[in-house]
Amino acid sequence: MIATSRPPLIETLQHKLLHHPLPGPASHSRMAHAVRRVDPVQDIATTRDAAVLLTLFEKDPGDWHLIFIRRTSSHQQDKHAGQVGFPGGKREESDPDLMYTALREAEEEIAIDLSGIDVLGPLSPLYITVSKFLVHPFLAYSWKTPQLIRQESEVEEILEIPLASFLQPDSRKETRINLTSGIILNHVPSFQVNGQVIWGATAMMLSEFLDILPGEIP
Repeated sequence: MIATSRPPLIETLQHKLLHHPLPGPASHSRMAHAVRRVDPVQDIATTRDAAVLLTLFEKDPGDWHLIFIRRTSSHQQDKHAGQVGFPGGKREESDPDLMYTALREAEEEIAIDLSGIDVLGPLSPLYITVSKFLVHPFLAYSWKTPQLIRQESEVEEILEIPLASFLQPDSRKETRINLTSGIILNHVPSFQVNGQVIWGATAMMLSEFLDILPGEIP
């Protein structure tokens, strides 16, 4: 369902997604760790498709927020356990397409009301070496104020972060990451906002979204 009257920012973003080339790897590389800056080799035989939803909404007129989740740290098989990311997951055989996957997963993980969602379009896919997922991000607009409920088995916390936080010059910093495998990564590009550290594939996808924002948000 499409809202009958949409804010100028949403119209601008959809026009860019549908009628302009995406920055893709150029945006991704700015938030990629050094070990990731060489294009990863994608093994088609083992690659699995996944999709995530980047959802924008206004708490008040002009007060834009993005929805993130912190994944539960209890799943030992989840290579992204405890990390901040976008709602999403792997494509099921019954999913008719990847946009459906993104919406289905968001509804399952945060109980977002899909009747209030407009999907504006896809961002660039991103291959994640550690999990062998080819992740397809979709940008969406919630014209209803979301009333979210986390899926306790998958989501530790739902985060509604102001878009303005990411536009501050000091929001991008390098950090040290201790992985659950015991590996330590140094000098990792990250967004550090509202007490959260966002890095890896999520930061790379977020970087592309920020790059398509207009210079002044209408």
